[in-house]
Amino acid sequence: MQPDDFAEIIYTVRDNVATVTLNRPQRRNAWTGRMAVEYRWALYRAENDPDVGAIVVTGSGDTFCAGADMQILDEVDENGGAYQRVAADLPPFPDDAPSSLRHNHTYPLALGKPTVAALNGPCAGAGFVLACFTDFRISVDDNKITASFAGLGLPAEYGLAWTLTRIVGQQNALEILLANPVMSGDRARDLGFVRTSVGAADLDDHVHEFARGMAQHSSPAALKVIKRQVYLDAWGDLETAYERAVTDMNRMVGEPDFSVGLRAARRRERARYLPRDDEVD
Repeated sequence: MQPDDFAEIIYTVRDNVATVTLNRPQRRNAWTGRMAVEYRWALYRAENDPDVGAIVVTGSGDTFCAGADMQILDEVDENGGAYQRVAADLPPFPDDAPSSLRHNHTYPLALGKPTVAALNGPCAGAGFVLACFTDFRISVDDNKITASFAGLGLPAEYGLAWTLTRIVGQQNALEILLANPVMSGDRARDLGFVRTSVGAADLDDHVHEFARGMAQHSSPAALKVIKRQVYLDAWGDLETAYERAVTDMNRMVGEPDFSVGLRAARRRERARYLPRDDEVD
C-alpha cells in the first residue's frame, strides 16, 4: 500500500522526519480497521526509507484520536461482543523482531527509528493505546487525555498495562487505569505519561525539532540497537544485557556511523547522519 492509497492517514516527510497524521477530523480521528491498516503501512514506509530518521504521529484538526469509532462500538454491543476484523494485506515485521513485538499495536516498538506522538488534542481509548506504543509523547498543555477502559467495562487493552506501567510506574499506572481521570497535558506530564507539555501554538514546531534532532544527529544504527536494549534487554537479566551490549559495541566500532561520530567529536561538533553527505548541496 502506497501513501496515495491512504484514505484515513496523511503521510509526509520533511527534514528527515516522517509525519503520520490520523485524518478523520469529522469523526475526531476515531480509530477504524482501515486506519489501523494504513497506520501499519505508513510506519513500514518510514522504517524502510533511508532518508527518514524519526517518525511523528499526530491527528488532523484539534484532536489526536478520540478512541475507537463509536459506530463500530455500537455494532459490537448490538452483536453481543462479536466484531468483524478488516481483511487486508499487512507489511512484514522487521526480520529481527521478537515474537512479543510481532503484533499490530507493538509494531512501533519493533522499528529501528524513534516514534513521537504529538498529542495535539483529546486522546482516549484506542488513541491512548496508540500513544503508549510510541517512544515519546508530547502534549498540548490544556489537553484531555484518558485511558477510558474502566469506564467502558473493558480491560487495559492490547498489553497496555505492561507498557503503561513501564512508562509511569505502578502506582501512576493504577491511577490512570483505575481512577480513569481526564488529564490535562500538564497533569500527564507530572505523572510521567508525556515527556513535556507545551502551548498549542508551539506543539508542531517543538515536536518537529525534537524529532529532527534525533533523525539528523543520532546514528541510525545506534538508534535501532538502543531501542532493542531499552524494550527487551533491560527487562531480562543483567548478564545477558551486558554481554549483548559488549557484542554490539565490538561490532559497531567497525561500522561507518562510528567513524562519522568520532570525526564530529574531534571537531567538537554534533555528528550529522541525515541528510547524507551526497545529498547536501
